[in-house]
Amino acid sequence: MGKRILITGCSSGIGRALAVELTARGHEVIATARRLEALADLDVTTRLQLDVTDEASVADAVAAAGPVDILVNNAGVGFWGPVETASGAEVQALFETNVFGPLRVLRALLPGMRARGAGAIVQISSAAAQRSNALLGHYAATKAALEAHSLALRIELAPFGIKVTMVVLGAVETEFGHNRIQVTAPEYADLAERFTKRIVANRSAPTSAAAVAVTLADAIDAGDYPLRIDATPDAAVLIAQRRGLSDSEWERSTLAALGACGVGWIETDETGE
Repeated sequence: MGKRILITGCSSGIGRALAVELTARGHEVIATARRLEALADLDVTTRLQLDVTDEASVADAVAAAGPVDILVNNAGVGFWGPVETASGAEVQALFETNVFGPLRVLRALLPGMRARGAGAIVQISSAAAQRSNALLGHYAATKAALEAHSLALRIELAPFGIKVTMVVLGAVETEFGHNRIQVTAPEYADLAERFTKRIVANRSAPTSAAAVAVTLADAIDAGDYPLRIDATPDAAVLIAQRRGLSDSEWERSTLAALGACGVGWIETDETGE
């Protein structure tokens, strides 16, 4: 039997691909986006305007959606730049979308799920949550916060029959990287160039949004909501690589991979003396 599934961020990428895939499988999809016109050509049960950064917009969309069995918190924005150079307003805007946005939507939907004694929350995360790196600090911080919330929610909501799962992504072939907020600074130009080359070299074969959508749709059809779903082949590998190294080993290997100047500052013993 088909489920009623609300997906945020359906204007492009994974959100749109998932809306198409789930509709083809017989589910009632409520596709949402900040700009309603971006959904005009999407053949789903319902199309709604929803800005996750706006409390009133969330309330209106949830009221119009009616009962929802599954929420997919997909809406998000990327951020690329040194921790130091981002303004307070830029960081606040990032957290409003990636952290407080999912909270607003699930808070609006959870009372109905609790009343029915069933439901599922699918949180779209990233390997960056457990593997922050240069120029990814602010973005990784938002995904780490999302994962911390998800871990707590999974325990808190279990008695009500509500499942919570995190979808961990590595490299995905979408417009997400092109649409991200980007902050530059001349002081970090050399590091940015080196890190960009490393990412390009490591992401030669990103997973398609359609393939991610199939993985998620399979889990939804099976009613299988583990703690984490690795939705790209590289996600688990990236996290395992980090977990397999001590902090000092990780730091040395990252600097060495960047060919960064100034590696000598890390050449101390483990006590830092």
